[in-house]
Amino acid sequence: MSLCAMALCEPAGAEPPDLPPLFAVSEIKIGALEHDTPGLWSGFSRERAAADANFEILFTPWATTFGGYLRPAIGTTINFNGDTSKAYADLRWEIEAPWGVFFAIGLGAAIHDGHLSLDAPNAKALGAPVLFHPSAELGYRFDNGLSISLFADHMSNAFSRRYNEGMDTVGARLGYRFTPLFPRATNEGPISDFSGPYIGVFAGAKFENADWLDFSGGATGYGFAWGGFVGYLWQSGRGVVGVEADASPLKTGLSTGCIGPAIDCRTDIDGIYSVRARVGWVFGPALLYGTAGLAIAPWRMSVRNTITATELASSSSTGFGVAVGTGIEFQPTPHLGLRAEVMHYGVPMLDLFVPGVGSTSDHLESTAARAGIAWYFN
Repeated sequence: MSLCAMALCEPAGAEPPDLPPLFAVSEIKIGALEHDTPGLWSGFSRERAAADANFEILFTPWATTFGGYLRPAIGTTINFNGDTSKAYADLRWEIEAPWGVFFAIGLGAAIHDGHLSLDAPNAKALGAPVLFHPSAELGYRFDNGLSISLFADHMSNAFSRRYNEGMDTVGARLGYRFTPLFPRATNEGPISDFSGPYIGVFAGAKFENADWLDFSGGATGYGFAWGGFVGYLWQSGRGVVGVEADASPLKTGLSTGCIGPAIDCRTDIDGIYSVRARVGWVFGPALLYGTAGLAIAPWRMSVRNTITATELASSSSTGFGVAVGTGIEFQPTPHLGLRAEVMHYGVPMLDLFVPGVGSTSDHLESTAARAGIAWYFN
């Protein structure tokens, strides 16, 4: 018996249930979450320790895939000290065992009332009013519909803005499900098979910004983007998950005047690389997908006197940040994929000390619109 049949499907021979509307309220949850939890994704805490109140509404399942179900969720986490509160909307994938244990992961967007920049010493600089919102939950559901769970979420802008300190909350929740969940019948129709290993190339245009946080407003540039990618996808019905790595080895340099006359701040990038998760949904011959993961960029930053040709300070290393993107891929034949996507890479760099001036840090953002062609070995 499949896990879907054990956990989600109705008993054999039973009459089909009257399914509630697609966006009917299925479950509510309340909880207490630790505010700005240190040592997790954001790495540190800045705001005052507190227990935030969390309230969430989950709707009836939208679809089933990989033995679990997808359903929308909306919620809010309120801080009573006047620090950062948020509201969010997610799409959750949840799987539940017949003995009551369930696990869920989600991704969506959060809007908050916190600070965007370093204008308050005891508040996180979150960079943008709307942030990415990943979450995870592990719990147990009783036969009467009540549940208890551990819940954790994060919000940040994936280094798409000058400041990206991020924020985590972790805590416990109580839930109550109003009705049993049943898989919603879907008309599969003919759909393409994107499963298996693949390899491909891409080309496009990119916009880059190197932001010297303390010395200047930053340097910008436009250029050509090209490279290759390799990956592997698993497909269950219309749902697709997998992993992809890409490489764009083209070297670029960005420079701007800084500190004073005849002083140049320069950032050199020896290509941008990433390893990412890829998640999508198949509509006929097309795959609509999102992707997120680790961005990698070997770099060198330097400060130079342009009159005397003297280098005042320099540093080089490999930077690690976040890569996020979205796109659509069309499969005209069983082995050929044609894609169009937008990718954003955000990579923070180490501090650089300039004698007689002080310290600064650099921040690289690279956004590329590109087209690609892939060959699937399925």
